[in-house]
Order: sequence, then structure tokens, then C-alpha cells
Amino acid sequence: MRCRKILELLPKFIENDFSTEEAASVWAHLGECDACRGEYESMTRLVETLENLPPMAVPASFKEAVMRALPPKKPAGGGGA
Repeated sequence: MRCRKILELLPKFIENDFSTEEAASVWAHLGECDACRGEYESMTRLVETLENLPPMAVPASFKEAVMRALPPKKPAGGGGA
């Protein structure tokens, strides 16, 4: 596989969302390519760091503020002219 394709696949690969054959192909490339292996290691460390962050307290008004900031819903079906 080419590096560009590997880099596109890394997030899915890190989440173990691959078949055995796909994973073997990515592992083979990572074993040969220092640049892609370095990117894999960086992504893996980032995911581990994010997973270990403590939960964050969010004010009760947060959801309402976000919902007010969103654009209004468009009607379903949207008939054209």
C-alpha cells in the first residue's frame, strides 16, 4: 500500500475497525515505513491521552446555548419549484 492510503486508513485502523486481511496489510506497511509508523505511534498516543482525560463538568445551560447557535431546521421533503 502507498503511504497516502495508509495515512487515510490509520484512524479506522487504530479503532480496530478492519478485517484481518486489511489489518495485516497495514501492519506490513508500518513495519517497512518509518514515516507512517511514526504517524501511527503519534495517533495512538493521542487517542490514549484523550481516553485518559477526566470527565469535564459542563454547565446545564450548555446544551441550550449550542442549540440556539445552530441554524434553524429546514422542512423535511424540501419540494423544489
